[in-house]
This record gives sequence, structure tokens and C-alpha cells, in this order.
Amino acid sequence: MPNVAKPTKLKDLAGNPGKRALNRKEPQPKGVPVAPATMSPAARQVWTQLIASMPRGVFTTADSAILAAYCEAVANHRQATAAIMENPAQVQGSTGQPVLNPWFKQQAEAARQICTFGQRLGLDPIARQAINTETDDEDDWGGLIN
Repeated sequence: MPNVAKPTKLKDLAGNPGKRALNRKEPQPKGVPVAPATMSPAARQVWTQLIASMPRGVFTTADSAILAAYCEAVANHRQATAAIMENPAQVQGSTGQPVLNPWFKQQAEAARQICTFGQRLGLDPIARQAINTETDDEDDWGGLIN
């Protein structure tokens, strides 16, 4: 994967590992993330877990849409995984031939979206290890994986 530029706030939290001058003129959106009214109930549960477990001040109202997309991807992945557990791996195709259950494709697409959005948001394990929060609480990120 190509290196993706990180927001100054994340670089600050990581202790500026690249030691390059930080962009102090970067736009600084304000507010807290707001869940869109159009989110599915399952995604709203993911949102609640995510917001409760992330460091304060990293995400703002401007990040609401990408956070919602991440939450929908997690909810879709969970739904596809549950469907896979309840149904056979192979199903009958339109002409009677055995084909892979379509839920596998939906699960894979949701996993790809989770990885993409998670990296952009600093939610993957590599991004988390670089963030130095000012709290000693070890459970700040605990609710993300469950």
C-alpha cells in the first residue's frame, strides 16, 4: 500500500516520528463527529463503540461521513459473516452448477472497505501503535475489535 499522508493531529500524537516540519496551517475543523440519520441500526451500534473508544479531539464533525462509512462496512461484514455461518459455502447457480455463496463476496468487499477506511482514520493496528495518547487507560481502543 502506498504511504498515505497523516493529519497533523495524528503526527503530533505519534510524536512526529518523521521529524519533518509539521503543517501548522492545516485546516482545523471543529466539533465532534455526528452520526448521520441514515445509518443502519447495526452501524449505529458500531458508531457508539467507536466514538466511545477513540482518543478525544482526533476526529471532528468533518470526519462524520468517513466514520459512518467505516461503521456501515463493519456492520455489513458482520451481517455477511453471520449469513455465511448459517448457509453452505456452495449454493446452486442459475444453471444448476455449484457456485460459491454470494455472501463470501460481500464479506470480502466489506473487509476491504474496513481496511481502507480504517487506515484513513488511523484505526488500524499500525496507526494505533504510533499514537501516543495522554492517558494511562489501556482500554481506550478496546471496544473497536469486539
